[in-house]
Amino acid sequence: MGGYAFYVWGSFGITALVMIIEVWQLRAQHRAILRNLSNETGSDSDPNHS
Repeated sequence: MGGYAFYVWGSFGITALVMIIEVWQLRAQHRAILRNLSNETGSDSDPNHS
C-alpha cells in the first residue's frame, strides 16, 4: 500500500465502528419508541392499571 496501510486500514476501521454504533443507536431508539407507545396505549386501555 505504499506506506499508507495504517491510514487505509484505520479509515476502514473507523468507518466500520461508526456504522456499528449507528445500528446500535437506531435499535435503542426503536426500542424506546416502542416502549413509549406501549406505555401510552397500555395505560389508556386498561382501567385497572395504576
